[in-house]
Amino acid sequence: MPRSRACARCRHTASPGGAPTIVVAVRNGCDVYACAEHQKELAGPPGDTLVALAQYQDMARRRAGR
Repeated sequence: MPRSRACARCRHTASPGGAPTIVVAVRNGCDVYACAEHQKELAGPPGDTLVALAQYQDMARRRAGR
């Protein structure tokens, strides 16, 4: 199944300023992406190590895809 980096709320793949969406939570083993407008609304608990790990892995995948 292909990975979708679209915002979980508005389905955009980039923030209004052009920045890519980022992982803000991990729910049921799946990464939850959000644009800048919806990051606070969709964010997981502060300090969640799974989110930090998912963000790191996402950055590595984006760099490898260049």
